[in-house]
Amino acid sequence: MMDRQIEIFQKLCEDEVALFLADRYHTTPREVLHAFMMQDRKIAGAEEGNADFRLEDNEMEILRGLYLEYHS
Repeated sequence: MMDRQIEIFQKLCEDEVALFLADRYHTTPREVLHAFMMQDRKIAGAEEGNADFRLEDNEMEILRGLYLEYHS
C-alpha cells in the first residue's frame, strides 16, 4: 500500500498541473502537493498555515480531481 501511495505522489509531482503551480508559486511540485495535502487535511495533524503559500479554491479542486484520478 505504501509503495502505491509513493507511486501516486510521484505521478502527481510529474503532472503538468503540479509543474504549473510550482512555477506560479516559485516552489517545487513536491511542495505544492504538500500544501495541497495540508490544506485538504490529508496529512494527519496538519495545520493549514504551515506552508509558505496557500492554494486557491479552484487549484484545490483541480488537485483533488487529479488525486482521485491517480488514486483509482
